[in-house]
Amino acid sequence: MSYIHRPYDNYYEFGENLKNLFEELVIQPFEHDLPALAADVRDTKIYYWEDIARILNQGQSNFDDVSFDKSSSEYYFPKDKVSIYCVHHMPRHLFSSYHIFTNCLTPINEKHKVVFIDFGCGPLTSGIAFRAFATENDVTYFGIDNSRTMLDKATSINKYGPNRYKDPFYGKFELIRECDDLPRLLGKYIENGDGTQIIFNFCYFFSSPTLDINNLSEALIQVVKKYDQHKMCFVYQNPDHRSLSKLDRLKMYGKWEKLKTNLSVFRDQITQSDVEMFSYCRLINGSLHNNAKVYYEVLCDA
Repeated sequence: MSYIHRPYDNYYEFGENLKNLFEELVIQPFEHDLPALAADVRDTKIYYWEDIARILNQGQSNFDDVSFDKSSSEYYFPKDKVSIYCVHHMPRHLFSSYHIFTNCLTPINEKHKVVFIDFGCGPLTSGIAFRAFATENDVTYFGIDNSRTMLDKATSINKYGPNRYKDPFYGKFELIRECDDLPRLLGKYIENGDGTQIIFNFCYFFSSPTLDINNLSEALIQVVKKYDQHKMCFVYQNPDHRSLSKLDRLKMYGKWEKLKTNLSVFRDQITQSDVEMFSYCRLINGSLHNNAKVYYEVLCDA
């Protein structure tokens, strides 16, 4: 079942089932809990919308803590912050992930099992996109996020599924807060040499100011070495680093470069990289966001 549509060029929109999911689990809670802000968003008062501490620090806020926004003199509680994040950031990240998966990943053999490991998973954004891409595959989903409130949202969205609680997006579904647990937990789903393909997904993950790149490298090296008979793929996406300041570029893209250096044990690679542009409709008021832009890299086995 396709719930993400691409009617023409690189323009993406929600299918009916996905519209229902966002209406019930994202838009309605946002409008109920934050009516004044919801009204401003519907009236396209974008200047106000953009003032909320740069949309909660571009998704890097602590979503388990209360925040005070000076521009609106409002306190935002964890569930409010997750609602704001979902309404503002989810469509762009959802469609950019789907765009990269469908245009840059080799189609996955339906007979092969897949483990999709989603770093900084948030409310299951890339998970929804990957399920739309790998519709028929046996996929195990691992979501890693340090926010309990975000993981609770991801659980709710997974249960809703592509067709309103009839089936979840993922039957085999694990959420964890630290990557240290990953090597041990993977053993529950992968038998060495069983042909399972492993995909590591990093969607806007390296902009996190608290990311410990050495700790992440150690966990990934353990996985790569243990499952060296398995096909692997790393998918990276972030804002186009070439348009960022030198400091922001070092903070974001520099971490990705360091991870690739630390993962020099990874086998011969085929690397794709480019800047992709696409358009999509916003969740509230339906206004078109033209020319959203994302930089991506895909590293796969040669």
